[in-house]
Order: sequence, then structure tokens, then C-alpha cells
Amino acid sequence: MAELEDLNGKWLRALADLENYKRRTERERRFWTASAKEEVLLSLLDVVDDLERALSSEPDAGADGDVGFRDGIELIVQRLAEILRGHGVRPIDALGEEFDPTVHEAVAQVESNDHAADAVVEEMRKGYMIGDKLLRPARVVVAK
Repeated sequence: MAELEDLNGKWLRALADLENYKRRTERERRFWTASAKEEVLLSLLDVVDDLERALSSEPDAGADGDVGFRDGIELIVQRLAEILRGHGVRPIDALGEEFDPTVHEAVAQVESNDHAADAVVEEMRKGYMIGDKLLRPARVVVAK
């Protein structure tokens, strides 16, 4: 009888170890999947930045009236924004907000009579959240 109780105890411990192993490996799998997703999304954000810079430097229409190029880039930017939203990525509102070191990265500070102290006066690069987690901080210029 004592041998049976001993074997039963060993079996229960082994079963508990197996359950703990399953939970730990599932938790690790979710962590690595999220990390890989964030890496890919960060790369896409760099592409979005490049396209937005191209749009801001390109006049509305060239000398020959070619608006098609600009329209194409705008469609690409819109499509990338849809993809990012579909993955839970959303931009951080920075312009005019009070500087928040948890979501903003200050790259410069300027004197300003038009803005309150510590207000974001210019956004150098958009920041993004994925769910409640910071994906990339916004690079901003802050008023003194």
C-alpha cells in the first residue's frame, strides 16, 4: 500500500511538472511571436516614414502635371497604415501635447512664447504603440 501511495505521489508530481512545462512553453512561444511581430512592424514603420517624407518633399504636381506618382505613394501610405492598424499599431499623438518621457524622445528644446513649457512643438518622427506597449517613441522638439 505504501508503494502504491509513493507511485501515485510521483505520478501526480510528474503530471504537475508536465502542466507547468506546457504553460511555460506557451508563455515563451507568445513572447517570441510578439517579439518577431514587433521587429517586422518596426521595419514597416521605417518604410512609412520614408514614404511620408517623399510626400512632404514632392510638390502636388510636377511641371508636366503628373499627379499620378503622388497619388500612388498616398495609396501605399494608406495601405500600410491599414495593415499596421490591423496589427494593433496606432500612432502616438504628440504635437501640442505635454512632453511625456514614457512615449516621447526629446531631440531638441526651443524657446517659444506661443507654447507652454514642456509642450511638444514639433514632431520629428512619429511614435507608435502596439496595444498598451510602446513600439517606438515619438522624436519631438519641446518648448522651454
